[in-house]
Order: sequence, then structure tokens, then C-alpha cells
Amino acid sequence: MAKVIEYAIVGVVRENSADAARAVAEAYANNGIKIVEVTLTTPEAFDLINTLAGKYAGDVTVAAGTVRSSNDAAAARRAGAEIIVSPHTNVRVIEYANENDLLSVAGAATPTEIIQAWEAGCDVVKVFPAAAFGGPDYIRTIRGPIRDIPMLAGGLVPLDMIESYLDAGCIAVNLGISLAVPDLVKTQQWDEIGRRALLASSIIESRRAEIEPNPSYVH
Repeated sequence: MAKVIEYAIVGVVRENSADAARAVAEAYANNGIKIVEVTLTTPEAFDLINTLAGKYAGDVTVAAGTVRSSNDAAAARRAGAEIIVSPHTNVRVIEYANENDLLSVAGAATPTEIIQAWEAGCDVVKVFPAAAFGGPDYIRTIRGPIRDIPMLAGGLVPLDMIESYLDAGCIAVNLGISLAVPDLVKTQQWDEIGRRALLASSIIESRRAEIEPNPSYVH
């Protein structure tokens, strides 16, 4: 949870081939994205989770995304995932995560769903799809009466909207195709994807520098 709040970006890997997914994940991890989510819709997802968890141990936290059952959650944990992310709210998935010291991120959209997901025991509610419900304005509106629930913006979040979502009250955002732009993946422009990842992470670093108190100096 502390890492999600600190780094504020979850880099989502959702590709149609194992090779592309591995290249995208490494472009993220090598360019400042400290939380990488591998969706289980990705071919050989568990193998990739295992590879990333080993290669970037201590530096990058690996999440499993699109987890729809407790069996999938268990397989993700065995592969090395530390965060379980779902597009929906599944009580059994949340319970499994809680019982195994995994961070639970459950998907919800309406105020009723968001509160129900929180009461089911998740650690973070992923507002999904955030853009379709009104983007930062929607987050800002529901944060009025729902102030105690940590929220993450799920779905398409353009790079120039990162700060808008954080200002509206989200603790973090999901970045997928805004980093791994489909045309860049198709043409295997991994360096450009890495450049976009570095840009996104630099936005968070600059933001953090602005809000941190000035250091004390000894005269």
C-alpha cells in the first residue's frame, strides 16, 4: 500500500503475445515504473509474473490483474505476485488476498459498488472504467461523501490526465495503452514505450518534490 501511494502509477501489461508482454513489462520496469501489473488475459501470464518477480526483486512490485477467481489469485501468489487486481468485486478473491497478506484491489464503479467493495475487505477500490463515468470530475464528486476509501483510477488514463486524477482524490492511476500504445507495440518500439514510462514516472517525481517540505539546513 505504501508503494502504491508513493509511486502512484501501476503499469498495466495486457498484450496478445508473451514476447510483446515481456518486452513491455521490461520497458516499464527499466524506466521508473515500480509497480507492474500483468493481466491474466496475457498469454503465459503466470510465467511472466514469475520472471519479473525474480528479475526485479526488491525494486519492482508485481501485481496480477484481471483476477476473477480465488484459484487465479492462488496461482498468481505462487508465481510471485504481491498485489491482486480485479475488474470487479469478488468476495472470495478479496478474502484470499487478505488471508495471504496480498494487497487487494477490487473493481467497482458506482458509489454503492465502491462502498460494497470496501466493506468486503479490499484495500483499494479501482474505479473502473473511470473515464466512462466522467473521469476526474466523477472521482471528485464521489470523494465528497466517500472520503475514507482509497481509490485508484482504472481504465484508459492519458498521460496528461495523471495529475488530474490524483488531484481529484485518487491515490494512483492505471496506465496501460497510454504507455504501451498499440502502434508502438505492433512496430516493437520498446524504447519509445520506455520513454513514455519514464515521462509518467517523472510526473510523479516532480509532484512529490513539490509537496515534500523543504529540508532543514544547519547554519
